[in-house]
Amino acid sequence: MKKSWYAHLGIAISICSLWSYPAFAAETIRFLHNETDPPSIEYYNKAIADFEKQNPDIQVEMEAAGTDARLQKLTAAVRAHTMPDVIKILPEERDQLATNGYLEPIDDIVDSIGRSDFLDGLLVPVNGKVYDVPYTLGNFSVLWYRNDLLKQAGLAAPTNWDETLAAAQKLTKDGIFGYAFPGGQNRQTSQVFAALMWSAGGTFFDSDFNVTFNNPGTIKALEYMKKIAAFSPPGYASYSAGDMVNVFLSGKVAMEVYAARVPGNVAVNNRDLLPKMGAAAAPKGPAGVAAEFVSGNSYAIASAKGGAKHIEAAKKFLKFLMSKDQLTAFSLTAFPHFIPPLKSVQPGLIAAGSDSMGGHDEFAKLSFDISNGMDFNNEAGAKIVDGKIVRSGKINPYAGAVVARGIPALVLQRVLVNNESPESAAAWGAQQMEAVVRELKAKN
Repeated sequence: MKKSWYAHLGIAISICSLWSYPAFAAETIRFLHNETDPPSIEYYNKAIADFEKQNPDIQVEMEAAGTDARLQKLTAAVRAHTMPDVIKILPEERDQLATNGYLEPIDDIVDSIGRSDFLDGLLVPVNGKVYDVPYTLGNFSVLWYRNDLLKQAGLAAPTNWDETLAAAQKLTKDGIFGYAFPGGQNRQTSQVFAALMWSAGGTFFDSDFNVTFNNPGTIKALEYMKKIAAFSPPGYASYSAGDMVNVFLSGKVAMEVYAARVPGNVAVNNRDLLPKMGAAAAPKGPAGVAAEFVSGNSYAIASAKGGAKHIEAAKKFLKFLMSKDQLTAFSLTAFPHFIPPLKSVQPGLIAAGSDSMGGHDEFAKLSFDISNGMDFNNEAGAKIVDGKIVRSGKINPYAGAVVARGIPALVLQRVLVNNESPESAAAWGAQQMEAVVRELKAKN
């Protein structure tokens, strides 16, 4: 039998496998994710081919969409009850999808993998059941810098906000900008802003899910970002994920705090820049801590209510993707950005990826250290104790809607683009968040 593949790469990528002379009617499961980088697509193509070879009665139809497009597609599918069988979801989406019955419980898959092998805190039950399984984490709070430029200026890697601001000012010259950050109306901007707010002692919510956004930490973070924007590239106010990578690749930025996609892309696309790079923990904020935005990416299975047609086949495919071999192969496609969720996978992965980073093991070790990590979903009521982030353990049911509406990014834009005062922007943001909470409570 001859198997043919068709691929279309644009906003979305669909890969369908068709048997020319089928001896039986195979189940076709739909798979939606947003890992659109070419190495990730190459990985998934191979993984799907291997899975289909092992399971000839199951075919996989893949669709990969960009970050914003994935959310739009998922939202539309939920409303129409036409969800793909296997989907990538974010932590802040979990509660609403599971509570409303759109996801299938997958405790059986988690147990087959081994619960104790998952990094602490990654498995988050909803009403006592697990509905999603993390396949990777991303730490968006590592300081990447041009070591050659800092040395020429007589500077060491900054360790706090004041040092970062001073270094950014000194390094901004001769066509080089001292610092870059995402300032567009997107999730990446909300992530970076959140980590700075946490580092200044603020949170979006308290442990009872009351909005606490209008706080001194928020205002300090806005003031800091306003100051450092003076030493950032002129296009920063529209930057998103790809821009953060590309501007560093261009050699025009001396420092940025972002994900480990930065060195991964440097290693592939501008390897001459790799020996000139350095990495350090994110600079500490006024509260004496460098909070990290650590975002999990999970696979979930849609329920029959959501539109899934082949739940058991989808479970087979999900279990295959979560095997140690597949997690390792996937993580190597964007090393050291993709942090595997299983403790047993990490040591071998760091060793396997070392050569690709020119021997810079510290790039992976810094990225994999998520000891002060939080995300939108679990930051409610977090405290700083002895220079460490201590989470409340509460999972916020309102965070997803707040972030989906882009409120944190819009607050920052009001300050950076519209010249609104931090105090006024923080008050506006708090009002918007409170309106979201009231709306969701009214629906429930």
